[in-house]
Amino acid sequence: MGHDAPPRWDRRMQQRLAHGEAAALGELYDRFASLVHSLAHRVLDDEDAADRLTREVFTYIWEHPDAYDPKQGPLRSWIAGVTRHQAVQRLRQTEAASARDYGDGAPAPAEIEQKIREASTAARADYIVTSMPAPLRAALELAYFQRRDYRQTAADLGVTEDEARRRLRLGLQLLSTAHHHQALPPGHRAPYTARGPRLPHDQHTRHTGPGTSAPPGPGHGRSW
Repeated sequence: MGHDAPPRWDRRMQQRLAHGEAAALGELYDRFASLVHSLAHRVLDDEDAADRLTREVFTYIWEHPDAYDPKQGPLRSWIAGVTRHQAVQRLRQTEAASARDYGDGAPAPAEIEQKIREASTAARADYIVTSMPAPLRAALELAYFQRRDYRQTAADLGVTEDEARRRLRLGLQLLSTAHHHQALPPGHRAPYTARGPRLPHDQHTRHTGPGTSAPPGPGHGRSW
């Protein structure tokens, strides 16, 4: 990601977290819980595991607000990176445990690593698509998910065919970067060591009252 000055909200949020402001964590959760849960589920393909990882990511952010360096880019990108890395580690642990249980019938290590790479790439691709400018995302969705051709895409977007081609080309260039980011290799230290969720006391009830967001449940945050 770029190294331009991050939005003022990102810097202010980090400062509030560093000062132990529990309300800041609630705002951060409201804003990014869907993203974290979606990326975790994309890698782990398990609702309960994605729920646990979501809690662990926000616990880590609460306990280590200085781990985010605003000079390195947006807070959203950093949170997505922490989530993806930790989800890959969790998947590797799960696959290793499963292989031990299966014994001789377990998949070969190369097959396991391939599965992990594919899950990691898919999660990054999801993130890239949802992060790219809306015009590029709309063109990709029409052309590749709804199988529109250039003319139909241009007509649906109300732009010229040349503009439709330009948007698709830029979108595909961004999307191709997902394949250049490898999953964490075995033994690589994750951005944090997962521990049981330990949010501030008021965070246990903050998202259960009227007008607030509950923790991700079945199907929450999966649609991009």
